[in-house]
Amino acid sequence: MGVIKTIERKGKRFLVRAASRLVKTPPLTVEEVLAVRPRRVLVVRQQNQMGDMLLATPAYRAIKESLGAPEVGVVSARINRDVLLNHPYVDRVFTYHNRDPLGAARMIRDIRREKYDLAIVLHTVSFSFTSALIGLLSGARVRVGSTSDPFGHGLGGAFYHLELPLPSKEELSKMNEAEHNLYPLRALRIDTADLSPVMAVSDENARFARDFVERTAKTGRKRIVVHPGAGKTENVWPPERFAEVANRLGERVEADFCVVKGPRDERHVEEFKRAAKVPFTILEGRPIGDVAAVLRGADLVLCNDTGIMHVACAVGANTLAVFGPTDPSRWAPRCPNLTVIRAQNGDLSSLDPDAVVERAMDAIAIMPPAG
Repeated sequence: MGVIKTIERKGKRFLVRAASRLVKTPPLTVEEVLAVRPRRVLVVRQQNQMGDMLLATPAYRAIKESLGAPEVGVVSARINRDVLLNHPYVDRVFTYHNRDPLGAARMIRDIRREKYDLAIVLHTVSFSFTSALIGLLSGARVRVGSTSDPFGHGLGGAFYHLELPLPSKEELSKMNEAEHNLYPLRALRIDTADLSPVMAVSDENARFARDFVERTAKTGRKRIVVHPGAGKTENVWPPERFAEVANRLGERVEADFCVVKGPRDERHVEEFKRAAKVPFTILEGRPIGDVAAVLRGADLVLCNDTGIMHVACAVGANTLAVFGPTDPSRWAPRCPNLTVIRAQNGDLSSLDPDAVVERAMDAIAIMPPAG
């Protein structure tokens, strides 16, 4: 961790601990919280991982279903804002401006104008001091949030009228992350039977995808999208192996290939390019909504365990994801359009391209493209 980051975290902790001594939040029971009958609910979840945000979308569905369809606002990191636009369970998105105090102040001003009845601070993997402060400053009549006790802070009671439980380590080891997001909400009788992620595609996104396909693909051929990169290095199956799979698929199926290239995928795409024998186009520099629309219309999306996998699944794309050290039962989205192949013992170098080719052929036959 860099020196600046360390200083920043220590400063934040000092401020929050100081605030926790000054803030006096009277405790409420579950019945007292539910008696508020919220018509406007704010969810604070401004963490950066796109996959984590999409895994939380069943929680937004649950809030809509269980609380009588309230108006739901979500505090999101800038990188995740677009995955919530036009969302069926999110009515407004507030963008958290990290490292921009004026932007953060404007966001708080906009939140307070909405006069939310209930603020839910939804943190699961770690206790977020920033999230707790946003909830406190939101002006919501009632504030609830996941307990900070498992993370050794003991601060939640200062910020929340009601602390919500989190699962034990044993429970969590058997739980998908979508369920993990729902676990604290169930204490408020907020739940849903549908754990599938959701991301909406706008008409503008759909028009871009149609134009892109018309320029780059031929009618009657399969459309296969490959994303050989990942946000975490340990989750990257060697890009030349992805290229080998594409080469073999090209021998067996009449297909047009498209490679998604994100801001950090330069090296991975170059390695794929050197090994690829099939022609392909590159999709880069586009908003995530445009990328999602292209994924939605593919016959197959082939990718690592990374954000693009979550986006593809959330728009209903037929997806084959390669998993290594990450446990798919814990972190893969719960949706019928996802096929997972995991390397033996989590070692990606051991995964044979032949096995991926066969799973890809099976996956192509499972479902027609979503649109």
